[in-house]
Amino acid sequence: MRLFLVKDGERLVWVAALAHEHLYSYVGNTGFFHDNNALRNDYYMDFDFEYEEIDITRAKALIAAGVGQLDESVRADALAMWRSDPRPMTPGDVFAAVAGTTP
Repeated sequence: MRLFLVKDGERLVWVAALAHEHLYSYVGNTGFFHDNNALRNDYYMDFDFEYEEIDITRAKALIAAGVGQLDESVRADALAMWRSDPRPMTPGDVFAAVAGTTP
């Protein structure tokens, strides 16, 4: 598993984790990483965002700074979907997987 900071120019959009061709984005409103198929499509095909590989320490700092916190009124539908996600991943689980794959 690898970690990325997803950016749109200067705007910091997501802390993301890549695992087995799936991209999971950290959603601050839920406190979990969720499978994000739209982000996966961007990473492999669309290339609208920039992806900067980061380490666990930086990911934790970005999450603490609010990267991935969504506006509840603007993103209500997406947040409802993520809140009903039957298999979200905790940041601890993601970071443990990243640490396990680090040489």
